[in-house]
Amino acid sequence: VDHARSFRNPKSIAFVPNRSPRRYRTNIATCHEQIRLGESYELCLTNQLEATVSQGLSPLELYKVLRQRNPVPFAAYLNFRRGKAPLAIACSSPERFVSVMRRSPTSEQSSNQADDTHNQAQDFYVEAKPIKGTCARQVVTDRQRTISELQEDKRRVRELETCVKNRAENLMIVDLLRNDLNRVCRVGTVHVPKLMLIESYTTVHQMVSTIRGTLAQDKSAIDVLQACFPGGSMTGAPKLRSMEILDSLEERVPRGPYSGCLGYISLNGSMDMNIVIRSAVLTPQNDDCWRVRIGAGGAITTLSESEDEYEEMLLKARAVVEAVQAWSSNPFRADEEASTNILLPNMTLSVTKM
Repeated sequence: VDHARSFRNPKSIAFVPNRSPRRYRTNIATCHEQIRLGESYELCLTNQLEATVSQGLSPLELYKVLRQRNPVPFAAYLNFRRGKAPLAIACSSPERFVSVMRRSPTSEQSSNQADDTHNQAQDFYVEAKPIKGTCARQVVTDRQRTISELQEDKRRVRELETCVKNRAENLMIVDLLRNDLNRVCRVGTVHVPKLMLIESYTTVHQMVSTIRGTLAQDKSAIDVLQACFPGGSMTGAPKLRSMEILDSLEERVPRGPYSGCLGYISLNGSMDMNIVIRSAVLTPQNDDCWRVRIGAGGAITTLSESEDEYEEMLLKARAVVEAVQAWSSNPFRADEEASTNILLPNMTLSVTKM
């Protein structure tokens, strides 16, 4: 497969795309045709990159490498060792899918004129923070950046902020999530306090919007999940028809945990879920090897260029690929890994597959 060399290091661990670059570009052309026919406004096309590594390596160590190389607010690690389908997830997600939190007296929502102040002490607010729009940072790891490099990084931020395509992608998903939240929030409370702001991480800049509303009295965190899942930033709009098209284009290969959500649901009614992106999913291939899968992709609109979209897919996978490469050269073994089962009071961990 051409371009597999992009994921190869001296240790000869190579990630191979599930669908070749040529096939991926053909998929993008099909997306354009479906959009032209009015079947969708935006299609979030993805691919799976796969490799095998020694099963003697500890998945927990991979997660530690990810945390060090790509620190993000919604990282997570899970290791299901027992059962018929053991797997481990090392997730470095920067994206909140949806949260349900008890309102604080000083929260922004308490000043929103659209909110009903009745029983405010018992109110919960719902928040979604979709990411649409990504560009590479000017990264230097071995020294401080020069003035010209800092200026280049700022130029990339401005370019991302003003890109018509990225703004269109973001706005369509904001509208989709406003619709989702209106199904579980009080009438008139859903609003967008932050639209298309840039958040910067170690390797990328990303365009992020925030949608909030007050949870209806007869709704719960589970209702929010049912109304919003799967995350619109990983499907496109309209959601159901876009998923049908994507299922065909992605050759009915399951995304697995990738593009689903991972987080907690608390007994006090709170919840916080991420979108499972920038993640490695590890499953035993045989007694000697882990099968490592990394999902990546991007939103296709009428303004998308096939080469740019393929490069964006590689960019989103790069931090995880490089972490796996570093992890594979680490001598830390799985049998040295201490127990990582952590019990949190009043919380349960949840993984939802797409």
